[in-house]
Amino acid sequence: MNKSYTILLYFFLYLCLLILSKNVFALEYKSYGYIQPEFSYFIDGKGKYNQSEDKSSVFGQGTFITYLHEDSSKITIRAIGRYDDKDNNRTYFDLQKFKYEYFLDDATLSIGNDIIFWGVNESFHVVDIINQSNLAENLAGTKKLGQPMLALSLYDEIGDVSIYVMPYFRERIFPGNNGRPRYAAEIEKDTVSYESSKEEKKVDIAIRFSKVVDDFDIGISHFRGNARDPELTVNQSTLKLDQYYPILSQTSIDIQATKESWLYKLEALTGKVESENHIKIAGGVEYTFYGVNDSPQDLGIVAEYLFDDRSSNPFNNETALAIRWNKNDIYATTLLAGAYLDLRGDSNRFFCEYEKRLSDDLKLFLDASLNGHINSKDFTYAFSEDSSLTIKIAKYF
Repeated sequence: MNKSYTILLYFFLYLCLLILSKNVFALEYKSYGYIQPEFSYFIDGKGKYNQSEDKSSVFGQGTFITYLHEDSSKITIRAIGRYDDKDNNRTYFDLQKFKYEYFLDDATLSIGNDIIFWGVNESFHVVDIINQSNLAENLAGTKKLGQPMLALSLYDEIGDVSIYVMPYFRERIFPGNNGRPRYAAEIEKDTVSYESSKEEKKVDIAIRFSKVVDDFDIGISHFRGNARDPELTVNQSTLKLDQYYPILSQTSIDIQATKESWLYKLEALTGKVESENHIKIAGGVEYTFYGVNDSPQDLGIVAEYLFDDRSSNPFNNETALAIRWNKNDIYATTLLAGAYLDLRGDSNRFFCEYEKRLSDDLKLFLDASLNGHINSKDFTYAFSEDSSLTIKIAKYF
């Protein structure tokens, strides 16, 4: 099933639902979105791969929501897209959400593309597994693609249970050869293999139990299906990196405890890929000073740690330290700044994200990504000359 066929299938499904709705001719809906031009400048010149010192792009997002059958059902469409002047892999369109939901007293049934986030950490998202990452957007993997699914959520006093059936797998998007930052070698898009004989048509399954107990938010999850993170191996004939998606079985827990001004966070999992078992744990604390100097401003301090028992994993012993400042003014001014420190060696990276509303429908974003010393044996050495400054201005409608 190719992408165009999938989009047309969902469009036909929702068109049928609209036609069958008794209120189709008096449809009430809300829609909103934004357009965001972006410009990045790379401080280190042409970098390791003799690339452009700057890049420009335009990102857009639009959302449409309507309720049907006296609010017993809902259609949500959220589309995103980007045009990038340098990297074709970063020029894309995606239906992050294209779903129909039907609400019962103690359950919700949904079908279509959706974005599902699991986890509590600020920096290291260990248990988040449902959606595929778009690394052409950022190498941290926090930007996700919509996942086709059938989902059922049950609500009860003992806790909530959600079941996900995912009939189609989406391959990861990597930066292209002209992308910056990018991997040291180009990713081969046409040479993709799977452990499963059904390949991208393998049905993935996930189940999650969640509950709030006093000051604790608890989630317990299990996933089995195609791993979202492919194994990359050098193709000796092309010298590009081939992708291989094994089958992953993963059980995880995430807990957040709120104690006055403190947040305590933990994400942990045990997983199995082929015959190899692994453990991954990330967690930390966050403390917020409210009303600094008797002002409306808040200042938060974040400290998190990541451990992975696989020595082959490039991020298996890292710490993230950050401060979060919220001015709480009419311009919604905020600042997040910090560092990632590799505790295995002497590599470190710094970041800063500032945002401020310029008017009711304009918002300014200033981002800095700066590399300190990067050990030549570190995975991030490929990006060591890609420090950048980025300006973004979003126009909302």
